[in-house]
This record gives sequence, structure tokens and C-alpha cells, in this order.
Amino acid sequence: MKFVKAKIDIFFILITLLLFSCQSEENIVLQDTSGNLISESELVVKMMKIAQNPVSADNIIDSTDCFSVKLPVVVTANGEEITIANETDFTLVEDVFNQSQQDVDEVQVQLPVTVVYADYTDEVINTHQEWLQAATCNENGSDLTCIAFEYPLSVNTYDTVNQIADVVVVDDNMELYGFLNNLSDSVLAAIAYPVVVLSPDGDEISATDNEGLLNAINQFANLCE
Repeated sequence: MKFVKAKIDIFFILITLLLFSCQSEENIVLQDTSGNLISESELVVKMMKIAQNPVSADNIIDSTDCFSVKLPVVVTANGEEITIANETDFTLVEDVFNQSQQDVDEVQVQLPVTVVYADYTDEVINTHQEWLQAATCNENGSDLTCIAFEYPLSVNTYDTVNQIADVVVVDDNMELYGFLNNLSDSVLAAIAYPVVVLSPDGDEISATDNEGLLNAINQFANLCE
């Protein structure tokens, strides 16, 4: 009996040492900050600009980068009423503007409307005063939504408080924006590379680390102007 008990004790000691060794090694790897996503770093800021709601896509009707207008919506362009059912209908406003080069082009969105902000939250705008207030936000430069990521995209995480490792799989822009917007100092996060970046022209760049990803984004950024 003593022999059996001794074997059991040795077994549990070995298991404990093995788990401690694996956990220590995992901590060392995950806490290598060179590959971590740091809140408000250049990389994270630009990734959020790619993943955010494309607020500049409808500037021809709302003239602001603070929000986009949820379609369908009715607008009045140079006195002509136009129903905008989808993004392709923006050309109808352009056609009205192009009818004359001598007039001042103006467009008004008929209220109430629902607007969607960069972080995907929305708000119903009922009055002209509410519209002006929403349209005078602190804009942080133009979005980069002409660039895209190839999904799904995986992120390795490690909760330093609870010592829990996990993998977060992101399937679209809204999920990625939400993840990056909620980065916490207590949770380490590192992208599982490679990641494919798509330009507006369909060109692809495969990035294998944070530096390569930032370089790929910067290479395409001017195309979003």
C-alpha cells in the first residue's frame, strides 16, 4: 500500500511540475510585447479606421465624416427630390449636380433619419438642430474603409489576471472594430498571422507580423483619399 501511495504522490508531483512549466512557458511567449496589439498605437488606430463603419462613403448627401445615413432616405438636391435606396443611387445626386456648373450645389436630407457612427452605434435624428450637433463631432481624420481585411481573422489572447489563454475569431469589420475598441491592459492580444490586406483595386499583401501589416496598410492608405 505504501508503495502504491508513493507512486500516486510522485505522479501528482510530476503533473504539477509539468503544468507549472507549461504555464510559465506560455506566459513568457504571450507576454512578448513585440507582437501585442497596443491600444491607441498607430497599427491599432489604422486597423480601426479600416474596420469602422464607412462614414465617408455617403458624404455627397451628408457632407460629414461623423456618421453615415442609414438607407433608404429621401434627399433634395438642388431643389430636386431623390430617393436614395442604396449606395449606387448616390450617382443620381451627382447627375443633378452635373446639370449645371454655374449654380451652388446643395443637398438636404429629409428628417427624421437614422445615422450610424463610426463605432456602429446609431441614433435617430429628428430636427435640424440635432443634425448639426451630430455633424460637428471631433473627427479624427478620414476612414480607411477602402482597404479590407480577408476574414476570418484570429487573435491570440491571454488574460493576465485569470491566467486564461484563448483564441478570438473575428468574422467581419464590426467584430474587429469592437474587439480593438475594447482592448484591455489586463488582456494581452496578438494577431495570428498571416493576415491578408486587400487594396481597393483588389491587390493583396500577406503580412506576417505587426510591422508588415502596418506597412501594407500605409501602402494602400493614399488610395482612400
